[in-house]
Amino acid sequence: MTAVLDTTTSHRALPQVNGGVGGLLRGEWVKLRSLRSTWLSLAVGLVLMVLFGWLFTATAESGGPGGDGGGPPGLSFTDPVGLSLAGYRLAQLAIGVLGVLLVTGEYSTGTIRSTFAAVPRRWPVVAAKAGVFAAVVFVGSLLTGVVAFLIGQASLGDLGVGLGADGVVRALLGLALYLTAIGLFGMALGWLLRSTAGAISTLFGLVFLLPVLGQLLPASWGPDVVRLLPGEAGAQLFSLVGTPDALGPWSGAAVLLGYLVVAFTAATVLLRRRDA
Repeated sequence: MTAVLDTTTSHRALPQVNGGVGGLLRGEWVKLRSLRSTWLSLAVGLVLMVLFGWLFTATAESGGPGGDGGGPPGLSFTDPVGLSLAGYRLAQLAIGVLGVLLVTGEYSTGTIRSTFAAVPRRWPVVAAKAGVFAAVVFVGSLLTGVVAFLIGQASLGDLGVGLGADGVVRALLGLALYLTAIGLFGMALGWLLRSTAGAISTLFGLVFLLPVLGQLLPASWGPDVVRLLPGEAGAQLFSLVGTPDALGPWSGAAVLLGYLVVAFTAATVLLRRRDA
């Protein structure tokens, strides 16, 4: 019994010996920035957001992808901000997948064992990894959103609006928060399932597939289900043109936050019960 108590005490002291919270954050930052796939996935997703925003805005008035000829559902040149940010649909997939890979990659290489050996309480690792990842994604998404907006509005010409227009700042901040939340949701699924294929499939199903299938549900209750899905609810954070079936910005944010709280809580509980 004494040996067990001594071992536990020494393990719990390791985070302080290795630098405490600061050391843990630095360690997760080193892991994140040392992976080429991190920056490649993030860059691809954010660049595609700019390119598709430009495509939708540049062709909107002439009836192209963003006009009457088809494009993002519910968007037209009458929603200039929404058109310029519509490329988020691809960016969220890349960022969500990156969140999954940052966790499942450690399981596949076995490095998670050494991490948990140094921090046996485990939840600080989850929090540190999520915090570092969230900071990187938020900053990158915010800057990219501004670029996509400026390029998109320039493409719209006289139909475009400026950064000072009503609701634009909220939309840009909301977009960055939304993409960060989707990345964190992918990370939580990675902790929960410990399977790259399983976590990515679940993320894709919840964010992309279910909203489409939800259109097939009865009109009496189908819209209520669809609007409570994480992607549909969270997207209201940066939507300036609401629909009758959609939640408000703060309600949508609360629903998305609820998904994150439940997912990370479940992941933390399971981490305590499962071997690395």
